[in-house]
Amino acid sequence: MKLADSAAGVVSIRHSGLHCVTAVVDRFMFHAPVFVGNLVLVFASLNYVGRTSMEVGVRVEAEDPRTGKRIHTNSSYFVMVALDDEGGPVEVPPLILETDEDRRRNEEGRQRAGDRRLRKKT
Repeated sequence: MKLADSAAGVVSIRHSGLHCVTAVVDRFMFHAPVFVGNLVLVFASLNYVGRTSMEVGVRVEAEDPRTGKRIHTNSSYFVMVALDDEGGPVEVPPLILETDEDRRRNEEGRQRAGDRRLRKKT
């Protein structure tokens, strides 16, 4: 979890140029174990940007260094919030969508953000 959180932090800091903190971890589900001795590969992408928050999708894979075989171990979504020097939320730049894949991930992120807002109200 720490590696996934760190990857999400790097992505959000690079996008915003600001200090960022984890606000929500959404759907951190394990599909397969990571065994001692496996290499852990972490892939993170910025999916959606709100006013002060960003959703980062993280995919983790484990690789057996003896065989090179990789397996998808888990995926998750991290909501990161950008902070100003006083520790308050601050606006972040919009996300530039260049590919169909970017647009798809952004739309799915927008839907998850709406779902999170609804869950927060109840």
